[in-house]
Amino acid sequence: MKTLNSIQVVTGVVLLTSFTAISSNANAVDNLEFKWSGQISRAITFADNGADDDVLFVDNNNSGTRLRLTGKMDISPGLTAGVVWETQYQDNSSSSIDIGDKDNSSAFSSRKRDLWFKGGWGKLSLGQGDGAANGTSEVDFSGTTIADYSGNNLDDGISFADSAGNKIVKNGKAFDNFDGLSRNDRLRYDSPNYGPIGVAVSGGQDKAELGLRYTQKMGGGSKVGAALGYVESDDPGSDNFKQLGLSASYITAGGFNITGAYGERDINGASVDPESMYIKVGQKMGPHNVSLAYHTVDDLAAAGDEAERINLAWVYNITKGVELFADYQTASVDRAGGVSLEDIDQFSVGSRIKF
Repeated sequence: MKTLNSIQVVTGVVLLTSFTAISSNANAVDNLEFKWSGQISRAITFADNGADDDVLFVDNNNSGTRLRLTGKMDISPGLTAGVVWETQYQDNSSSSIDIGDKDNSSAFSSRKRDLWFKGGWGKLSLGQGDGAANGTSEVDFSGTTIADYSGNNLDDGISFADSAGNKIVKNGKAFDNFDGLSRNDRLRYDSPNYGPIGVAVSGGQDKAELGLRYTQKMGGGSKVGAALGYVESDDPGSDNFKQLGLSASYITAGGFNITGAYGERDINGASVDPESMYIKVGQKMGPHNVSLAYHTVDDLAAAGDEAERINLAWVYNITKGVELFADYQTASVDRAGGVSLEDIDQFSVGSRIKF
């Protein structure tokens, strides 16, 4: 495994050097504009599932460590073309590492391999990227999303345990916000904005999505945003479902904000259909952002499950691109059939630095 990781690192360095050389030549010859960017996102999590406790050093999968190359060029008056190449590299992803685990992951994963064309008629994207409905369950003006949001992944890998200490179900299998499809191979079209409204549609193999988005600045410096997403997946060998997700957020000039999200999934052949509800209130105070959120999900990991979590989050923006954050979460799952699961309590503190 160490040899494989070394090969991956060397390959990454070679690719980085190659792309840098290409971008330098392209800028001189073809007027291509390339830009490298990325981030490191890490946290320390103190976790207790009622049967055991541990201290975990994780990559925060709310927004994981990644490297990104973007490029664009004008190809005719009013028409621009571009590319997005984004790769994630995480050690101990918070979505997978559990109490009692040793270091359990160190690997590259593909996030985006996308090309696009943009003009007055809108934007057309082809490749691996966000589906049209991705993010429609995650409109959030709180400023605390690196610590907590409707699709929180900061402690997804931690398992709920029974009274005997047996691990029964991971946190990430009990909670979901039923957002649109993320980073899939598809053709996507985004319309020009019609005032504050934007429309997007996308389709891939055995799947289709629709996304509607609304953002409006209001009198007195307040702002409101909302989105609605619809997904159909008809892959007979994998997921087969219809899904609806929506979210909205409002923030005043003084920084008070409130956010809500709702989602449901109609699974083909399932006896019950899971649903999710999320509510958050927050306050911005200069560089400080605090929020309190409640999330409930029914019938996701198993029919009859009732999962609940409460999150208290804080994010401090030290300067542009540099954040400190902390999050406390208590979560529970009530399971039918006489299975009693212990609560999970976790406290995480970490930082994200963008470059």
